[in-house]
Amino acid sequence: AMSSSSSEDADADERVPYSRRPEWADVVPIPQPESANPVVLIDYADEYVDAMDVWRAVYRSRERSRRVLDLTRDVIGMNGGAYTVWHHRWELVSALGVDLAEELRYAGTMARANPKNYQVWNHMRLCSQAMKASGDAARATLAWELNETHTRIALMLDAKNIHAWTQRAWAVRTFGRWTEEMDFTERMIDDDVRNNSAWNQRFFCVVGGLGGFVTSTDDDGNGDGDAKSAPGDGGDAVVLAESELAFAKSQLDKSPHNESAWNYVRGILKRPNVGWGWRGEGEAIARKHLGDIFGEASRRRVGGGGEGDERGGESRDEACEPCRHAACLLAECLVDAGEFHEAGRVFDALRAIDPVRANYHAFRRAHALGLVSA
Repeated sequence: AMSSSSSEDADADERVPYSRRPEWADVVPIPQPESANPVVLIDYADEYVDAMDVWRAVYRSRERSRRVLDLTRDVIGMNGGAYTVWHHRWELVSALGVDLAEELRYAGTMARANPKNYQVWNHMRLCSQAMKASGDAARATLAWELNETHTRIALMLDAKNIHAWTQRAWAVRTFGRWTEEMDFTERMIDDDVRNNSAWNQRFFCVVGGLGGFVTSTDDDGNGDGDAKSAPGDGGDAVVLAESELAFAKSQLDKSPHNESAWNYVRGILKRPNVGWGWRGEGEAIARKHLGDIFGEASRRRVGGGGEGDERGGESRDEACEPCRHAACLLAECLVDAGEFHEAGRVFDALRAIDPVRANYHAFRRAHALGLVSA
């Protein structure tokens, strides 16, 4: 049997350069301009140089044809980051009436090969916008389904891929799939409780689309105004806040030192329509996970801790320690309630249990006691 390397060599041998193909005989290739004495020449593959030389010619002549569309696919296959070629391809897709669903599938395939490539995600967005703007509900639904599938696959490969999360957030807002996305974020958080990207996406859904905490404004100029969130009323906001705090508390029970969950709790408590302020619910959550920060546990930790589990949970040593995140939230609650001296005691304890940030906690203590200005 022929080895894989031999197969690749055979494929390379069989490839006919564009400059020697009869169907491209009418195109005069344009080489890449180089200075007379370049310091360093990029060692491009011969087939890439050949394809790009032909592409420059048809780009300059503004030819709009299927063969040029195929050429852009070939170039992008060799260099997924060729942003001008991606732009050119979108112009061709628009001019030639290419099936947008197929083009979106193509972009999704390229996203798997180039998951952190800006251009491929932008191309996916352009296709999706056009499908939604067509006014065909079935095409809009298909656009959402393809976005959901391709971003989910990308996140299976890398659960914190910011490009995939950003595309997904755009699609959720554009197609109004807030509730479905809440279910998705819950699954992602269950899989890895420390996935800050998933927590951020969940907060985006809560604030942007579900509970009436704020009214979303669509200022990106893409004609997606019908996907704005509804303002809701205060009762809806409180019900949602209660539900989300219960969710966050259940995750904190699994991993009390998880900063993502503590930031989520802060975000919910600080929403203006909730009206709780810091005292009450926030203080109760903080005290549950506080530990004995004023006793033996507040001494500076010596030595390393154990390993956490694969799902982002706590190590055995870490779970027994005072929680600096809980202490920070408690101190903020006390400051908000005007109990400055008690807050000062907590900041003092934080200097011991969180020595890396000792100076920061000392400043916050001084500020709480009125010894320094903000």
